[in-house]
Amino acid sequence: MRRFLPGLRVYCQGLAHRHFRVHELQTAPDVQGDKKMTMKGNAFAALTAALISMFSSASLYAGTVDLSANVIESIVPGGTVFHDSKPIFGASENPLQTSELLHISDTGVNASGRSTNISGAFASSLAESDGFGGAGVSQLIFGPPSDSNQDAVRQLVAQSLWTHTFLYDGPAAHDILHLDIPTLQVGLLGVPPRRTGLSATETAEARAEVDTVITHPDGSMTQGIFEYGVREFERQIPSGSDILNVADKQILEHPNPLLFTPILTFNGDDFNPSYTLSPVAFDLDLGVIQPGDIMSWVYTLTAQGTTHGFERGYFAFVGDPFSEQVGGGHLTETIVPSDAAPEPKTSALVLLGFAGLLVRRWRSKLIHPQSHPCGAQ
Repeated sequence: MRRFLPGLRVYCQGLAHRHFRVHELQTAPDVQGDKKMTMKGNAFAALTAALISMFSSASLYAGTVDLSANVIESIVPGGTVFHDSKPIFGASENPLQTSELLHISDTGVNASGRSTNISGAFASSLAESDGFGGAGVSQLIFGPPSDSNQDAVRQLVAQSLWTHTFLYDGPAAHDILHLDIPTLQVGLLGVPPRRTGLSATETAEARAEVDTVITHPDGSMTQGIFEYGVREFERQIPSGSDILNVADKQILEHPNPLLFTPILTFNGDDFNPSYTLSPVAFDLDLGVIQPGDIMSWVYTLTAQGTTHGFERGYFAFVGDPFSEQVGGGHLTETIVPSDAAPEPKTSALVLLGFAGLLVRRWRSKLIHPQSHPCGAQ
C-alpha cells in the first residue's frame, strides 16, 4: 500500500547555459545566483495521499500528482531577462487541472511555422494532471541578441514537470509508469554554409526525461534515469581561409541504446534544417520497491534553444504546448507484484547505484550540482 508522506519535496532548479534541467530531492530549496543562464525554479512538492490494495494482480495508481509549467529567457553574458513558474500541488485527473505559461519575448519573432497566431518569439509550457502536456520555444533575431553586447547569446527555455513521491508498505513489486511521449521537433533558422571565423553557434533541443530515486529504510538509495530527445547544433570545420558551417544533430538517449528504435526524420533543408522524432508510448519500469521504500519520480518535457541573432534563430517543441487534449491516460502508474514483473524489453529505465552515471550526467549538465538530502551527490 501507499501512505501519505508529509514534508518531502521534489525541487526543480534552473540550469544554465544550453543545458537546463535539475530534478533533485531536497528538504529546502538552495538556489544560487549565476552569471550564466539559470532558472530559479519554485519548489514542486511531491505529496500524495493514495491507498492501493495489493492483490495478486496489478494495482493502478489513480491518486494525485504535482505539476508545474516553467519558462525562462536569458542572455549570456547578462543574466536572466524573465522567468516564471506555475506549480499545482496535489492535482487529480478528475477534475482535470492545468498549469500553463506563455512568455512572449520583446526580441525576435516566431518563424517556426507553428503557432502562427503568435508573431513574437515565445516560450510556452503546458502540464495537465492526466499527464498531457507540451513545451515549445521559437526565436529568430534579425539584429543583435542584446543592445549592449553584439557577441551575446540569447536563450529561451520551456519546461513542463510532473512529480510524485510516496511511502510504500506493500509486498515487493515493480513500479510501472506508462508514458505517451509526444512528437519532438527541433530546427535551426538561417544556417550559413560558411563563416569567416569561429563564432557562437545556434542550438535547439527537445527531450523527455524521467528521474527516479528509491530511498530504502536503511538510508541507501537507488537512482535511475530515462532520457529520449534530440539536439541540433552547428558544427564548424576549418576549410581553407574560412570556416565550413553545417548543421548536425544528436539523439539523446538513456539507456543507450534505447529498448525501442527512435524514428528520426529530416526536412531536407540545409539552410533551415529541422529534425523530428516520432512519438512513442510504452511502459517504463521504475524498479522494484520493497516495504518501507520511498519512491520519488519526476517526469519532464523540455524545449530550449540559443541564438546569437543576425538573421538566425531556432525552434524546439515537445508536443504542442497550446493544443486541447482529448481523453486521458497519458501518464499512469501501476504497481505490479514481483511475480508478475514485466519482460525486460518493456523496461526502458535501468536503475543504477549512487555514483557512476549520475556523476557523469550531472557533471555535463549542471552548472551548480546540488547535494541530495541524504548526503549523496
